[in-house]
Amino acid sequence: MPSIISKFFLPIFCPSIVIAVIQQGLLVLLPLYILHLGGTMTEAAAVIALRGLGMMIADIPAGLLIEKVGDKRMMLFAAGLFFIAMSMMALFPDPVVLMLSAALLGFAHGCWLVGRISYVGLATEPHERGRVMALSAGIIRFGSVVGPLLAGGLIAWQGYSVTLTLFALSTVLLVIFVVGWVKNHIPLHKNSDSHRIGKIKEVLVEHRSIFATAGLGAVALMLVRSSRSLLLPLAGASLALDEPSIGLVISCGAIVDTLLFYPAGSLMDRIGRKPILVMSLAALGMGLMLLPMADSFYTLMCVAVILGLGNGFSAGVIMTIGADLAPDYNRGGFIGVWRLMTDMGTTAGPFVIGATVKIMSLAASAQFAGVIGIASAAYLFFKLKESRRDS
Repeated sequence: MPSIISKFFLPIFCPSIVIAVIQQGLLVLLPLYILHLGGTMTEAAAVIALRGLGMMIADIPAGLLIEKVGDKRMMLFAAGLFFIAMSMMALFPDPVVLMLSAALLGFAHGCWLVGRISYVGLATEPHERGRVMALSAGIIRFGSVVGPLLAGGLIAWQGYSVTLTLFALSTVLLVIFVVGWVKNHIPLHKNSDSHRIGKIKEVLVEHRSIFATAGLGAVALMLVRSSRSLLLPLAGASLALDEPSIGLVISCGAIVDTLLFYPAGSLMDRIGRKPILVMSLAALGMGLMLLPMADSFYTLMCVAVILGLGNGFSAGVIMTIGADLAPDYNRGGFIGVWRLMTDMGTTAGPFVIGATVKIMSLAASAQFAGVIGIASAAYLFFKLKESRRDS
């Protein structure tokens, strides 16, 4: 572990810390800022949705662009967009500007993630990639604790505009880390085959077996993950638990989740990515299937721990598999499609749960999400090939 941290501390982990703290802080700041400006609850929800939409819109264009400029310049481009988006929010306190800026912020984050996956895939060896990606996922969990606290403290101290200005200025740190320690990689065959590079249709056809197995697994995992985040508090409310009790249940699951990110990365590097993905989907599916059976605070907490185990062991696995499978030729196009599939899974989760709750019930919705997890685990167990390719 120490060698992994020292080797990638400046080019990967430091930028990831900055991004994680800013992005997680903004998830709290943006809806509150809309309400502060006189916006409605619907507009507060829309600003987060627009950020997610911006990420999805960015995936394919960023994948195409990285073929021409390389991963380092892609990350610098994303840092510039972060600065512009947050500066617009700080300088023009208007709900409409804020929502447009949120979409640009999501677009920037999508570009950053495409560049980072490409860079990590090329800068790491297969035997260490799982730990690097899992540590990056652990940093996101760290950001989910520090970011909201920092945003809340700064807002209370100096207000929204100053907080956004400081967040915008923090992108200078990103530029310093990327310029100083990230090596630019431009995909192979860029010049000789430039007429074919970036053709998404070609990517889909050439790698259709990968997208039909690992890609579907990525969509399923992200869908089940996002369903878990929504269903746990709803289940607590259906049991008539008070808010502190529901928060404690979710926190216990989150503690288990957070403690497992490095063991998950170590196991990925030792036994492979496939067992971790299959085990995570099975555990999440089982937890969701058990959720309707929880009839008290303690049984709900047990289910939350099972879900925390499943989510914890999945830390970084999707990014690792994407980096493993990304080809030298048409690399950016592949990563763009991969990112789009994962974002689709994350976005679809709440919609799927909302629709099944409306049509059937909360219990049926949880069981439906659980079936998706378990069925996907079974499918991948038989169909998925191990993605780790030792050099």
